[in-house]
Amino acid sequence: MQLFADYHVHSRYSDGRATIRQLAEAALAKGLEAIIITDHGPRNIGAGVKSAEAFIKAKKEALQLKEEFPQLDIQVGAEANVISLDGDIDVPESIYRELDWLIVGLHPLVWPADARSAWYYVLGNRLHTLTEAQRQRCLEINTKALVAALRRHKVDVVAHPGLGMPVDLEEVARVCAETNTAFEINTGHRYQQVTDLVRVAKTGVKFVVNSDAHFTDTVGDLDYGLALLEQAKIPPEQVINARH
Repeated sequence: MQLFADYHVHSRYSDGRATIRQLAEAALAKGLEAIIITDHGPRNIGAGVKSAEAFIKAKKEALQLKEEFPQLDIQVGAEANVISLDGDIDVPESIYRELDWLIVGLHPLVWPADARSAWYYVLGNRLHTLTEAQRQRCLEINTKALVAALRRHKVDVVAHPGLGMPVDLEEVARVCAETNTAFEINTGHRYQQVTDLVRVAKTGVKFVVNSDAHFTDTVGDLDYGLALLEQAKIPPEQVINARH
């Protein structure tokens, strides 16, 4: 199996440490054929873009670089944050419809959409490790919020499901399969288990292996994900950035 693209990479528009040009150069050096710049939405505390309009600016910059990198497909998307129990995200539809890609994920440090979400969702997840009962409650709330976001928006990828914020992985995968959303294997955090991927794969969901790179040296660093795919016996046909 060969992985030919990295669809989750951060630039200086959010908390990445490299320009789009530098990320493109790194992608070519790794032998990639495509890369998608997906910076954090504006409500990610300490990490997000200054405003949603930054994504349009990033897309214009990427378009200007295409002539310099004819061997590389450079696209721009967003990694939007779920900011409410009802599945609201922090990238407006008017913006993400102009982009090439939409990733949606749960992040613990976000500015919530309302007081109810602040109490049950944001604060609740800060306390989810205190007791098993609190963890289970957070799992149910997180799953409901993420599933609502997947159904309300045209999402291409669900980012690092289960990282730091527990969710029902199989339920999320089932909804991903229904909505044609890829389930991410994230090599930047290396937290996922083969046994979980085996269970998730049975839903028929498509996978994508992404680096979640914030530095040039980790762009296209996908070998860990490739190893997980092989151990879980997930075929290339079930991975959107893979081929035989």
